[in-house]
Amino acid sequence: MWFQNCSIVTCMRAKLPVRPLTSHFLVLLAIFFGSICAYGQEEKTKQGIERADAYLTSEAATNSFRGSVLIGVDGKIEFEKGYGFADEEWSVRNTPTTKFRIASMTKQFTAACILLLQERGRLSVHDSISKYLSDLPGAWQPITIHQLLTHTSGLPNYTSSPKMKELNRTGATPKEMIDLVVNQPLEFKPGSKFAYTNTGYILLGMIIEKVSGQSYDAFLATNIFGPLGMVSSGYDKASDILNNRASGYETKDSHLVNADFIDMSIPFAAGGIYSTVEDMYRWNEALANGKLLSVESLGQMFEEYPETAAFASHYGYGVVITKRFNRTLYYHGGGVTGFSSVIQRYPKEHVCIIVLSNLGPVKTWDLGDHIASDLFDQPISPAK
Repeated sequence: MWFQNCSIVTCMRAKLPVRPLTSHFLVLLAIFFGSICAYGQEEKTKQGIERADAYLTSEAATNSFRGSVLIGVDGKIEFEKGYGFADEEWSVRNTPTTKFRIASMTKQFTAACILLLQERGRLSVHDSISKYLSDLPGAWQPITIHQLLTHTSGLPNYTSSPKMKELNRTGATPKEMIDLVVNQPLEFKPGSKFAYTNTGYILLGMIIEKVSGQSYDAFLATNIFGPLGMVSSGYDKASDILNNRASGYETKDSHLVNADFIDMSIPFAAGGIYSTVEDMYRWNEALANGKLLSVESLGQMFEEYPETAAFASHYGYGVVITKRFNRTLYYHGGGVTGFSSVIQRYPKEHVCIIVLSNLGPVKTWDLGDHIASDLFDQPISPAK
């Protein structure tokens, strides 16, 4: 409190009475110490980013990682950088504007599309899926949209089909993918358990198309990507030529190889989007600040549904809600041939970490945890 001491000494020398500190002075004092705290936090963040960058650089040097990373704090991009090559053959390096397949992070966008349609009175998440999709097996008909969103439907996962290797090359319609499991029994009574299944999000994509009258990719473009300025994001089509598109790679027998081809009609609404770290940060900020969805919709999206509890985590609508470093964390990861991705948001700390990689099977969520560990200056504990 050196300001107060100086005030007293000055008054004594001038032989003036000591007066209590004014409210104006106390405000200035609070601002001063607030500035010191802010500076300390900024310096701590800077040091954490430097540690994270050094780690990622070392991982890239040993070909254990390649991709792009973005760290946002309090609505501002504090760090963004590309590591390794987007295209090995042409020696094109990854940058913050490189386009990556984001795989299952797509599920956040599919969930948002459903909530937008609900806001417009076109559907309710409590409706049964048979209200919108015909020719479903009898056991599937009572399943609700909510149960698809939260992976509590009991539907078998179509990606487990032995026909997937063939379809990855030829592509398929959503109905053809559903037909892979349509004759299989449910794994459990809908609503009674949690089991992650891509099949539910294929059905959600079909519902979006049926209700909106638009294709899934057109609905995304006109209702999410366009309004949010996500100009470097879209639904991945094999026929499209994309500037700054990353090629996918894998490591086999310690050698780097091109990843196997996959027609992106296969993941569809469960994993068919491409994006950049910068566009994904626009997405994060839109959710964090209510730029796209209403308060009610956001409440549904980020609610911890108890029936989905698994390993102390909860699955909302396209988002995992859990704890890391004694902090609440919202996240979703993704993986598709040659690519891996994660978006992590610590809502109370206003910290967002995005890692997009074109090297499989890199565990980007582990990299995200390592970055958070450096930022919060806390050791990494086992995921919960």
